[in-house]
Amino acid sequence: MTNFFFILLCLLFISSYSKAELYSEHYGEIELSSTIFLMDIEGDNRKNFLNSTKVEYNYLFEIDNLTGKLKINVKESYPESRQNLDFNEAYLDYSLENSNILIGNNIVFWGKNEFFNPVDIVNSKDFSLGLASGEKIGQTMFNIKRYLSSSELDFYILPSIANIYPKSQVRSQQTLNIKSENTYSEGAKKENLGIGLRWSGYIDEYDYGLTFYKGNTKDPALNISSNQLVPNYSEITQIGIELQATQGDFLHKGEFINRSNQYNLDGNIDDYYGFIVGTEHTLYGLFEKNWDLSNIIEYSYDSRGSKSHHSNQNDLFYGARLVLNDIDDTQYFISLQNDLDKGTRAITFSYESRFYSHFKGGIDLYVPLNLEKDYHQSSFKDENNIKIFSSYAF
Repeated sequence: MTNFFFILLCLLFISSYSKAELYSEHYGEIELSSTIFLMDIEGDNRKNFLNSTKVEYNYLFEIDNLTGKLKINVKESYPESRQNLDFNEAYLDYSLENSNILIGNNIVFWGKNEFFNPVDIVNSKDFSLGLASGEKIGQTMFNIKRYLSSSELDFYILPSIANIYPKSQVRSQQTLNIKSENTYSEGAKKENLGIGLRWSGYIDEYDYGLTFYKGNTKDPALNISSNQLVPNYSEITQIGIELQATQGDFLHKGEFINRSNQYNLDGNIDDYYGFIVGTEHTLYGLFEKNWDLSNIIEYSYDSRGSKSHHSNQNDLFYGARLVLNDIDDTQYFISLQNDLDKGTRAITFSYESRFYSHFKGGIDLYVPLNLEKDYHQSSFKDENNIKIFSSYAF
């Protein structure tokens, strides 16, 4: 990753002597947060709190047809994080008449839905601050984008990047600690090159995306070895479809995948299909104020049922987002996840608002309900927590 940082610095140095006009800007954010876990786990050495400081710095420049971006994330936490420095975005993007060529680290999002995005497969995750707070890792890539009349076609070459898991004292976690070492099988290798394709566009009020990915999975099996969990990656092939229809105040959304060679919950290789579908309806000008209330309901399904490697195998989600559209960008969000197989639930609530122009603060709340009955989420049954955060933008 640091190679791209070096390339950007060299290019900036060279461009300072160029006759072409250079446009540049830089911005960033400092965030302080504290998460308190409300239930103690007997006989567990994991801390009941997590304090962290994050500093994000972005530098963007444009010169002729070339754009470069450098995004540096630095974080310090107690208990200590496994990952303290990363370059999530560090790329050069060259623009041609109807195409773009990008080389470097980038964050890519595929999908349409709110609660779960089965088609989203490009980036691995950094779970160093807990399994419930995974953030995307910048994926090293070679990306060619071709613009068509009402659509665009992306082709990706993707070197393998593994997930980052939390150290032993960080919550939230699995029952056993996850080792930092990885294993590979079923066609996967540490040096594997993945490939991705996405054709996306719109026809009238309909947005669509057709995707293909072949490479190491982003969802490894966690095998028990010496009383620890060891990530084991297989090589998967995934075909995906994403759709969205805009009809007045309604958004209808869906994502559908077929994946082969994925480890399931039992540690066996399985092929499966899955989907998530839902509707979002927005009430504008609520109570004759400038408030907007969005109600979201979604349903997810996995053909493997209880053997699915993730928890969204037969789940119903409900969410409500209230946006006040005020000068402080105040908004509230509450969600309820229902497992229809076991009748288990989890509630989340978040609030955030801006104050004193450059400052932002908020609260996140997570409340699990009878998760001990859930095959996939029983490790989180005692993870009731509240997170308080504030940030400064510059």
